Amino acid sequence: MREGLVAERVVAPGSKSERRAVVLETADGELVLRRRGANPFKDPELDALVGRRIRADGDVRGHTLIMDAWEEI
Repeated sequence: MREGLVAERVVAPGSKSERRAVVLETADGELVLRRRGANPFKDPELDALVGRRIRADGDVRGHTLIMDAWEEI
């Protein structure tokens, strides 16, 4: 379970993978957010979480949290 503030940031600046992404700012650093089974590059449901504090459950792969469930806190 990870907890933090959802924000939108440029990730991987200067690389071929540079893009704007929805991230979770946690006490341990930032994780790019994805919903399992959703489009990894544009997800209106994640966009709606920007600015909110959430607690999310899912798998961490590198610097990405693939969410199965979340709740606003």
